[in-house]
Amino acid sequence: MSENDESPALKDLGALHDNIAAAVRQAFGSRLKTVAEYDPVDSESNTIKTPAVLLELVEIRPAGRVTGGRTPVELAWSAHCVLSAATENVQREVRNFAAKVMTVVDGARWELGDAVTRAEELSAFPGMFKPGEHGFESWIVNWKQTAHLGDSWELPDDPVPGEVKIGPAPAGD
Repeated sequence: MSENDESPALKDLGALHDNIAAAVRQAFGSRLKTVAEYDPVDSESNTIKTPAVLLELVEIRPAGRVTGGRTPVELAWSAHCVLSAATENVQREVRNFAAKVMTVVDGARWELGDAVTRAEELSAFPGMFKPGEHGFESWIVNWKQTAHLGDSWELPDDPVPGEVKIGPAPAGD
């Protein structure tokens, strides 16, 4: 949170993400093998250890006006709850997994006080799945909450300016 401002605000979204991940880890203990950011474009990541919760910030929208150097933004989050297809009663257990994640999320401020509102508008529904020996089942828990951002974030230095490919990689790349 911003230290020089009387109104609570986050420097950036990193603290919120870290606190959500910590709360999820704490709720499940050592049986939860992975808590990470959902990254659908990481072509190097072919496997994850399950049970897993993959956090995704799906959308950011303006959320009104406040004073005190804060900008409120409405954040739409998703937690992808993933179990191995080898889990006994996987269809039932993945729903139980999602329900437990909902209890962690419901009303949470993630120990950030008034810098964020309580999580609300919770929902859950089936996610991606892949049958078979190395397959998985997933459910997605969604919620919204407003975060108050300060103005201290700056674009990080890129160590080596360069070109990036933003389209599909051609065969052989």
